Amino acid sequence: MVGSTLRSAREKRGLTIKDIENETSIRSAYTDALEKGNYEALPSEVYVKGFIRNYAEFLNLNADNLVQEFREELHGFEPEVPAAPEKNEQPHSMFDTGSDFRERVEKSHHTQNILITIGIIIVAFVGSIYYFFGEDPDAKPAQKPAVTQKAKQETNKTQTAQTAQTAPAQTNKQQTGAQQANGKNANQPAANGVAAPGMSVPSTNGTVQVSVKFTNRCWALVEADGQVLFEGTAEPNKTVNWSGKDKVNVTLGNAGAAEVTFNGKSIGKLGKEGEVVERSFTKDKMEEIK
Repeated sequence: MVGSTLRSAREKRGLTIKDIENETSIRSAYTDALEKGNYEALPSEVYVKGFIRNYAEFLNLNADNLVQEFREELHGFEPEVPAAPEKNEQPHSMFDTGSDFRERVEKSHHTQNILITIGIIIVAFVGSIYYFFGEDPDAKPAQKPAVTQKAKQETNKTQTAQTAQTAPAQTNKQQTGAQQANGKNANQPAANGVAAPGMSVPSTNGTVQVSVKFTNRCWALVEADGQVLFEGTAEPNKTVNWSGKDKVNVTLGNAGAAEVTFNGKSIGKLGKEGEVVERSFTKDKMEEIK
């Protein structure tokens, strides 16, 4: 078991779980749950894989083998199916995560396509049963087409975005007078140095620009316009830049170790040490990913 391997390696080096937290920024509660195999007490699978990789690299273990073993514990053995690389495929980041990274992306896309196809077949099957065995369709007004779960989610996202755009505008109108009197900018980070969701920073060149300076080790996942640009552990004193046409999504496993610049403006840190934070950056504002 992955947890037993990590615990055995830690104990051989005479380290405590608190030592691991100090060196990797992984919370002690997560480390303890991981070693005991209590996956229900951990965040989502993508975070746990980042924790395992950080932990293994610190203990000089084979991180790729442990991540693969973790996947097999959750999903059973999954034989690898080689996939032909796309034409003109180019790296998107100064970090190269290797074949393991490509495998995860291709497997995720393949699984997603299968689920969508199954959903369409089920909807078509249920609709045909209703049509042939239900009441006469001519006796009732035309029924609205079935709405898939994916369509509902897209609709909810659109409504949420519209609400998020309207509510801050009304609130800003009420607060503008008080903020100007105090000489403060509504878009500055909070007093504790943590940038709050809803911050507005308009783009000047028509793209979304996000720059991150890492002050400590931090696992990160970055996507631009639906495409993964980076997934891995960034080392201290590294500054990286990402850009997107419409949106850049950033997930940080240790938000207190990352100082963010958005559309050319420094907005500080997105959270505290050891805190997992997800943010979405568009051409004019930063929002929390829900």
